[in-house]
Amino acid sequence: MIHIIEINEQNHAYVWFAFDEADLIRKVHVDHGAQLDMVIFGLTTAQQLLSAPEHIAGTAEALAAQYGWDTPLYRADYLLGQGSYQSTAVSKLQASLAAVASASDFRIYTDDETAAEELDRDPLFKSKQGLEASWKLRTQLVEMEVIGEDF
Repeated sequence: MIHIIEINEQNHAYVWFAFDEADLIRKVHVDHGAQLDMVIFGLTTAQQLLSAPEHIAGTAEALAAQYGWDTPLYRADYLLGQGSYQSTAVSKLQASLAAVASASDFRIYTDDETAAEELDRDPLFKSKQGLEASWKLRTQLVEMEVIGEDF
């Protein structure tokens, strides 16, 4: 199980989990994909951009001049910058993690044991802004029977 904590600028914590990497990617696309100006992950070519309904004049042509018309181009706004393309491969996981990292503060624990251990170790949970996150993570771990209520 992967446990994710996102804390926004108002210090509100959003604590959630994913069963595996594929589930994490899917959930990030659902939660963060609503931001219309940001693309979490995209794979296209300059040729495909040229025929896209939202084509901006000059964009596809400039990319074709740099990379060629049929070179796979990756877009991951949270990772590369808004509207940027590159030919170097970007994974959906990398792009999704960058979207999570766009929160004011965040933590990702890749297994139950680490999440439980970090409740006592991570300085975030000792701070004023981390109290809500600590309580929500603890509640999630209790509900999933990772830790006991008296942990």
